Amino acid sequence: MKKFPAAPQRTLLCLAITAIFPVPAAADDDVERLTKPDSSIVIGIGTVNTDNQRYGTYNGTAKAGEHLIGEASVVRFDDTSGTWLRFSARDFGLPTREFRIEHEKQGDWSYFLDYTQIPRYAPYDVFTAVSPNGGQNLTVPNAGGVKTTAGESEIKTERDKTTLGFVKAITHQLEFRVNFQNEEKKGSRLFGRGSSAGAGAWEFLPEPINSTTRQLDLDLNYLGERLQLSGGYYGSFYNNHNSALTISGGSAGFAGTNLNNPIALPPDNLAHQLKLAGAYDFTRTTRGTFKASYAVNTQNDKFILPPTAAVAPVGTTNTNDSGRSDLGGRVETTLLQLGLTSRPVKGLSLLANLRHEDSDDETTIAQYIPASASSDGRNERRSLRSTSGKFEASYLLPAGFRATGGVDYERKLRSKEGIRVVGYRENTAETTYRAELGRALADDLSGSVSYLVANRNGGYFPVNATSNLVNPIYIADRDRNKVKILANWAPIDPLSLQFMLDDSRDRYDGGRGSPEVGVRAGDAQLYSIDASYSLGSNWTLTGYAAQFTTRVNQASGRNTATYYEAALKNTGINYGFGVKGKLGAKFRIGADLLWAEDLNTYGLSGAATPLPDINSSQTTLKLFGTYAYDKDTSIRLDYIYDHRKTNDWTWNGAGKPYVFTDGTWLYQNPDEKVQFIGLSVNYGFR
Repeated sequence: MKKFPAAPQRTLLCLAITAIFPVPAAADDDVERLTKPDSSIVIGIGTVNTDNQRYGTYNGTAKAGEHLIGEASVVRFDDTSGTWLRFSARDFGLPTREFRIEHEKQGDWSYFLDYTQIPRYAPYDVFTAVSPNGGQNLTVPNAGGVKTTAGESEIKTERDKTTLGFVKAITHQLEFRVNFQNEEKKGSRLFGRGSSAGAGAWEFLPEPINSTTRQLDLDLNYLGERLQLSGGYYGSFYNNHNSALTISGGSAGFAGTNLNNPIALPPDNLAHQLKLAGAYDFTRTTRGTFKASYAVNTQNDKFILPPTAAVAPVGTTNTNDSGRSDLGGRVETTLLQLGLTSRPVKGLSLLANLRHEDSDDETTIAQYIPASASSDGRNERRSLRSTSGKFEASYLLPAGFRATGGVDYERKLRSKEGIRVVGYRENTAETTYRAELGRALADDLSGSVSYLVANRNGGYFPVNATSNLVNPIYIADRDRNKVKILANWAPIDPLSLQFMLDDSRDRYDGGRGSPEVGVRAGDAQLYSIDASYSLGSNWTLTGYAAQFTTRVNQASGRNTATYYEAALKNTGINYGFGVKGKLGAKFRIGADLLWAEDLNTYGLSGAATPLPDINSSQTTLKLFGTYAYDKDTSIRLDYIYDHRKTNDWTWNGAGKPYVFTDGTWLYQNPDEKVQFIGLSVNYGFR
């Protein structure tokens, strides 16, 4: 374990600060503080004691060592021109750095330039001889499942996002906005291929990531006395600079198999949308809203294999027998939405919404794989037409009660295309009824109780000779009942408490053959309490506790011989405590403690092999202290202790790393302890 550097003596640090940031003269200092905008700069150093898998996944500290702590906020106002200039920087010593510059003349124009980096490290240690990491042409050993002696390979992605925005007031009612975003994503992610040929082969193939995503948003906004409008154009353009993975070597189990080499990577695509939204105030108490848009999404990227003369039967070799050079993907989406809110009489509020969305899939249909009993080998169009409505009324009753009731309705119609590979339902409809009663019971106590009941059903499930009769959960018939209780209580002036209880129960219909396969029932509960307590003006205590439980009972199997049942259960517990306060005029200290646990159980019975539970926990302690050297300069010390445990057998089966047939092995640390300590100086100026 790395040792933390010793903190320098306070006298030397103070002398250094004074040399870098001279203390301003006392004259006019108080006046300047009141009339000039505040700016600040933070410089320091932090160190992480060990490499880690989960603590630094997104914050850029996955590797042990020292990291520069750097932040800045500079604000300038020009009295002559009436313009603001703002600059901010965050984490500029880490791969999570952010920069933003903004120039504005309030009420006239403004523009900004924003740059952000977002890293993501794979939460596993990966040791592989597959190479090159991040390349399109991979060489894969045929190791027969023998653990490789190759070194660790870093699997991560990095995003560089640049955003440019501009706003111009054309008149006092008309405004033009432009927003352009460019994101470059590079690196590699976990990927692989599998084959059941022979004894089976499962090979690790790090997917190369090298893509560009651009988004353009143009809006013209109108703000009238009664009418408000916003219309414009939105475009999205995705370009993957890697088209395919080509593999050399590997297991003999892949020799002659189809669609394993080369492997296509996500194709280029683009979208164009025209949009218009607005609102109109009919009266002071009645307001209408609307939204309309039309979008075209296309995917015409070239296939990795050019079309060849048809080989009978289609798709039995590594050739493109479809006769097409690209998918010809095209989806047109039309959206229309209307809304109305009104307060027709005192104490009564009404709300109504109507929404219609039609996603029309016009992708060209061709045969890509051999026909079978369950598929004709052609791609399927996935059109979806959705119509939904909502009505809600709220009325203020005597004795401070407020009653709210509402009904929601949603109907979905799906396209029907030939022989389906998976179960589907052409149409479903769901109706939800809601009721809520709330009241301020006293000056220090208020609460509400709400109840929801929903029913979803629809048309017939088409069944063929090979269907497994398992209805997907999102289209199956379902009855839902849900109750929610909220309470706010302030028994004494410095103490406030918030309570919440949320309980929902789902029941799914029968009629799915014998035995009843698919999801049968589910329920979820959430209990939480939040508290805040003030000890005078200098100290604040906060705390919370929450527990959630989700259960699903389901059954599945390829046939009655492999039929099994599962009583799935996920339980999470979270506790948190925080304290912040002052010690005299110079010192501020604080602490935050988080403890969380997540438990998954499977409850398998029947033909299934029992699976062990997965239990994961996290304990994080954060401490900080600041010392005010003078009115403008302060010194801050941070300490973080992060402890994460898991017995996840997905990658660490029987306490051993998972090994691919090419020799690659992955390892997840079951007991990870990380410490961070940082020392920084904050200097404020005007």
